Amino acid sequence: MPSITYQLAAEAAPLMPGGGWTVRAYTVSKEECAALEHPDGRCIKISPARREGYVRARVAYPDTSYHLTEAHSPRTEMRAGRGGRALEEAVRTKLLPVYDETYPKVLAANEKARRHAEARAALAGRLVAVVPGAEVIRSEPSPTVEYRKRGTIERVTAQVLGDGLNIVTFRYVDDEATAAAMKAYGDVLRRTPPGPDDRSDSTREDAR
Repeated sequence: MPSITYQLAAEAAPLMPGGGWTVRAYTVSKEECAALEHPDGRCIKISPARREGYVRARVAYPDTSYHLTEAHSPRTEMRAGRGGRALEEAVRTKLLPVYDETYPKVLAANEKARRHAEARAALAGRLVAVVPGAEVIRSEPSPTVEYRKRGTIERVTAQVLGDGLNIVTFRYVDDEATAAAMKAYGDVLRRTPPGPDDRSDSTREDAR
């Protein structure tokens, strides 16, 4: 037999504004819950409330870098016996006004972060391509390219931050070799067109 949360969500789904909402059952800590899901990614989660005979409805966002506060995540409770129409009304009037305003901002922030990550990875790949023996040693939180070889320049590490800002560290034996390496790195950046969201082409280079 379907859980009360699933029954309520199934009754509310065809009444939800805009249409297209479907219902999915899931379990959290042995509690039977339900989710109202829209093709655009919006999701309303329905779960048992602490009060006997009540259910809780709340909005859900994808993982994001957008700064979300409690005000962006409204929730509401109602007696389960009131039925799916009451659930739809509560979601429509108490959750969707904030959710529908915030959700596009979350998607935009995620898309911007995705583009920045692609640009950082591309720059890291170009650095590896022009320096034989270099490799990407870490991808998160930002790509880091490192070249290690015993000789005049012992190690070069480039951390690709995006937004036109990168941190490059040279561990060197003499200043002349380090200056040559920094010039080579600058030549790479000059041949790299800035990304569409870069604030500037400025680069900070730290040598030690």
